[in-house]
Amino acid sequence: MTESTSPEQGLDVGLTTWSAPNPFGEPTAYVLVHPLTRSDDGPLLEAITGMGLKRLDTDGDILPIGTDVLFASLRALRVELSTPSGVWLSQPVTDDWTANAIGRRYVVLVVGTEPLRDDADAEALTSYLADRTSIFAALVKIRVRVENP
Repeated sequence: MTESTSPEQGLDVGLTTWSAPNPFGEPTAYVLVHPLTRSDDGPLLEAITGMGLKRLDTDGDILPIGTDVLFASLRALRVELSTPSGVWLSQPVTDDWTANAIGRRYVVLVVGTEPLRDDADAEALTSYLADRTSIFAALVKIRVRVENP
């Protein structure tokens, strides 16, 4: 499932969500954020640095981001990734994706800095994720948000 949006001025990004087993075989919810037409040299790299995402070609575990930096909210068939100042990205999701996110109590945020078409198929997505030097990731905890009526 892919949807285009512009979370940062001047950079068109795509959002792709899918479910797949994590390294322990548990069904897990993933969100990929990537530029659509040109390599990112600014807004996504700033977000990666500010949120503390880890480049996938380095050793070690993918670590969680503190909810004081970024958290996920599930709203019907939509996930929102939010900072303390508001919603950063929002994406429609499926029931299965939502169930996997709830089951793990987190989503895996993956950010790529190289362009990927917004209509990329599973093969193109797999190839894109294989270039670990341009892929960053972190676990984003699900947080319950209470809104005043």
